[in-house]
Amino acid sequence: MLLIPSVKEIKSGERMELSGCTFVFPENCDQRIVNLAKKVPSGSTVVEISYGDCTSEAYKITFGDKIKVDARGVKGAFYAIQTLRQIIKNGYCDAEEICDYPDFEVRGFYLDITRGRIPTVKTVKELIDNLAYYKANMLQLYVEHVFPFKEYDGIYQRTGYITPEELRELDAYCHENFIDFVPSLSCFGHLYELLESEKYKHLCELTNDVHKTHFWQRRMAHHTINPSDPESIELIKSLIDQYMPCFTSKYFNICCDETFDLGKGKNAGKDPAKLYTEFVKQIVEYVRSKGKTPMMWGDVIEHIDPLGDDIIFLNWGYSPNEKPDKIYNLASAKKTQFVCPGVSGWTTLCERIKESVPNISKMAKYGKEVGAKGLLNTCWGDYGHIVPIEACMYGTAFGCQKAWNEGADTEGFDGAMDLLYYGYNGGANFVKTIDKAHRVTYWYDLVCDYSNRMFKEEVMRAWNTPVAAELEEAFYELEDIIPYLQGTKWENEDAREALEIVAEGTQYMISMLFSRITGERLGVIFSDIEDWIKRYSALYLDESKEGELAEFVKVFYALANTYIKRD
Repeated sequence: MLLIPSVKEIKSGERMELSGCTFVFPENCDQRIVNLAKKVPSGSTVVEISYGDCTSEAYKITFGDKIKVDARGVKGAFYAIQTLRQIIKNGYCDAEEICDYPDFEVRGFYLDITRGRIPTVKTVKELIDNLAYYKANMLQLYVEHVFPFKEYDGIYQRTGYITPEELRELDAYCHENFIDFVPSLSCFGHLYELLESEKYKHLCELTNDVHKTHFWQRRMAHHTINPSDPESIELIKSLIDQYMPCFTSKYFNICCDETFDLGKGKNAGKDPAKLYTEFVKQIVEYVRSKGKTPMMWGDVIEHIDPLGDDIIFLNWGYSPNEKPDKIYNLASAKKTQFVCPGVSGWTTLCERIKESVPNISKMAKYGKEVGAKGLLNTCWGDYGHIVPIEACMYGTAFGCQKAWNEGADTEGFDGAMDLLYYGYNGGANFVKTIDKAHRVTYWYDLVCDYSNRMFKEEVMRAWNTPVAAELEEAFYELEDIIPYLQGTKWENEDAREALEIVAEGTQYMISMLFSRITGERLGVIFSDIEDWIKRYSALYLDESKEGELAEFVKVFYALANTYIKRD
């Protein structure tokens, strides 16, 4: 049977057809269990549900004339029904008994909603449904300025934002699905919009932002708040006070990562480690005073000792060749940690499976070895967050797989995705073919090129220097699969449409890069770009607020005007 995540223990039995169930619930059954059971097709096979009163997520399913679900707690019963839903999707069961339990206590997903794309409540609820289906139990949304903070007045209206009412609605929906909705807020570095504003630029560690590039590049660095100014901590406390009440979680993620500029501006000559620790201690103590357990990113391991033992460190690493050193170091220091891999969807229109699968696998392995509390899979939005949610679901589901069952054989994962998400035999192969084109194609390359022409100054080098022959090869690989995508019918038609659009968009990006390098044109005309922009924009607005879509369109058109021939 094809399941995500794969179950831990399965005892083979006689094959039985299974297309639906009728549930028998215990007295005073948790309504969330009843609600989930309503998503299971009805049928004559009786399912008896029983569960204890502990917090365990373990469960056992016994198959016979009727199906018995025995769970240690209500969460286990919830996940047992999710397994039954997937078994019914297979259409049969060949097990006598399933015993299942997770490897990681926390199995989370982290979505950037700050750098361009702000999903609608409907989109996030659909994501929550999928996360629950794959047995995830935590969700965080990365926020800098996309909330109506009073300090960001005049800014959030321009960039788009999520409202307190929307966050509370999502918090309640997460509760229905046994998902902890954890607030995540930049509180030290990555305060670009705030520290660019006239009202608060005096609090920036750096007096001048010397890099005159596109704001998608500037937003990534050089906007750390001055920890020596007493006004800074009061401002951060105000942001926390406005944001925290939207969530019921006992956790609060203060972020505090990538404070690149400490000691390089207003605090020149001071010890960056001391500056960092003293400011973070103030934030941590304030979060604790509100009755919350602090989380923070773990890229500052050398500064953690004075911060206390209750902090959860989010230990990130996104390389397919990620090393375990940081994870082992935190474990040696006896600190609580989550390992945080990524779906590798940033700066491309489609996720990069060739990077995410080995990255997630290694991080899960390292985390299990040291007894990490959780695995938090990340989806960042660098340079405009151009990837649709459907085009990064392979890595999302794979993270759920490895968080529940780190040792699972991944050989059948493509087939499970085809059945349980794409609804088409071969859907995962389409994603992998689009992914192959990213060996030579990054949106980052084109944003750098746009910056060079617009600002006439040296910018950071692109991640790769593609060879013309490789670009041409990737272009025609996509040329081959796009007609197939257009001609197929998937159960998840939204995923098929999204992948068709990102395949075409990636092909156009390749064409522009090829023209930049060679001065020659591949087989794309400007009207193709115009039509694609309309379809991409419609897809974007179907699942997201406007956010920074107009900026993406402006940059894409400017590049097309330079590199794509007119009809």
